[in-house]
Amino acid sequence: MSILVIENLERFIPLVYCMHNGMRGFILGLGTMVASVTLGSLIAFSSGTWSGELPLQVGLLKLFHDIYSFLLTPLSSALGAPSLGGGAYLGILPLIIWVVSAAFIGLLTGEPYRAAKIVFTSTLVIFSFWIFSNFMLYPIWSDNIAWLSEVDKLMSDLFLYRSLDIIFFLAVPSIVSAASAFLIFYVVSSKSKVSELEEEQYAKW
Repeated sequence: MSILVIENLERFIPLVYCMHNGMRGFILGLGTMVASVTLGSLIAFSSGTWSGELPLQVGLLKLFHDIYSFLLTPLSSALGAPSLGGGAYLGILPLIIWVVSAAFIGLLTGEPYRAAKIVFTSTLVIFSFWIFSNFMLYPIWSDNIAWLSEVDKLMSDLFLYRSLDIIFFLAVPSIVSAASAFLIFYVVSSKSKVSELEEEQYAKW
């Protein structure tokens, strides 16, 4: 990306400067993506998922586990299937959350490869947290059999019957972020070229 385009992007979107600041920028982008997906999920899905009967730490872990469970099936949910484990019907909401969050990161970075890398890493973080939280929620179950049955039901539903969803949420948000980054880069670079031509014409006068 040319220096002139980066400078114009930084004027257009102040966070772009931070996003291009090496590893710190990558971590900022990663945090922004995870936060935007989590916030969207909390707004869309948190109703009825919070349990006041559990200790605070366990309750928060279960809350994030539940809302991330909804996010892992964007394709099948959009096609009318229930959420993991035969829960609620979510429609296109998971897909919208992924697409909007990924496009937002693309607009902030203005660099397709960097945007795709940030979004792909974010999806891996969320997916890994969901898998990890299945095992950390052992204390809420009455015994080992109930816990293992729940874990087996969720894992089997996702990995055996909805494997396309895994490919979808790992690939599509990254593609969307790269496309939106390319779009903002193209728009800003076009404006930069127009500005350069105007300056050259003004200098000739």
